[in-house]
Amino acid sequence: MNKKIYEYCQEKYNEEYNNVMTSCSKKEQSEQIEKKAQLTAIKKTFDVGRKLYPNEIPELWKSIYKAHIFRKSGIDDIEKVTKVIQAEQSWRSSSGHAFEELVKELANLSLQNTKFEFLLQKDLNTLLKANEIGNGPTDIAWLKEKVKGGVFDLYVIAHVKRYDDDADETVNKSICFGCVQCKTSIRDRVSRDIVPSNEAMKAPFWSIGFVLDGTMFSVPKYKNMVNGNANTEFKKNGWHGMYVLSENTTLDRIYAMDLDFDIIKRHTEQAFEKWDKDRNGFTSDWRANE
Repeated sequence: MNKKIYEYCQEKYNEEYNNVMTSCSKKEQSEQIEKKAQLTAIKKTFDVGRKLYPNEIPELWKSIYKAHIFRKSGIDDIEKVTKVIQAEQSWRSSSGHAFEELVKELANLSLQNTKFEFLLQKDLNTLLKANEIGNGPTDIAWLKEKVKGGVFDLYVIAHVKRYDDDADETVNKSICFGCVQCKTSIRDRVSRDIVPSNEAMKAPFWSIGFVLDGTMFSVPKYKNMVNGNANTEFKKNGWHGMYVLSENTTLDRIYAMDLDFDIIKRHTEQAFEKWDKDRNGFTSDWRANE
């Protein structure tokens, strides 16, 4: 890295950043003000720098990046920073998939010796391709669309006996009736997750979510997204139920999880009984009995 360019970037970036921050009172210095200061510092440092170093534009941009990282983290070694970022990205990907599998395994452990099973999205996809899901054509088309889009993390199926007109006999079938979202934190894309959940309930399927860290449910917005509140933008509940591993208190449709996942066993049985007997009546208003 060109030392002269980096020294310019560090000095100019900090100057512009501090100008914005000091122009605001301490009361005003919020996360939004910091973002504005960073944006201003990057733009002005580049705008002046491109005239000083017109033949070193890529180097200039890298040096601004390094100046920004150093101000934010105090780390001057970009390689170390890059490794930390890569580690964070790897954690997000791996931990998310691990949580999905954990929920599946714990749910299925509670459902052993029943006709119900939680499946990973990829496993449902395999069954759909093999024509081993016994739902009707409309359901199959909807499920294939959702699997293709990676909308839900898990699905819930019931292994039941159904009369087959073609075979003229009762046969074993796997019926998909539930869609599941798994989040380590309720903040994770929740504003987008409520949309497919509402679509699932209209389809209608049982739509639920699992959350590892439910501390954000103390914030009215997130609580209302799940439970619904006529006085807010979330008039109706966004899920049939949200199951939280870190809470001890149930709040409307936000359910505190027990260690053995017994609540999932009870709610799965109730959901399928209603869904199977009166699917048209299985609306977003349905709820499990405690």
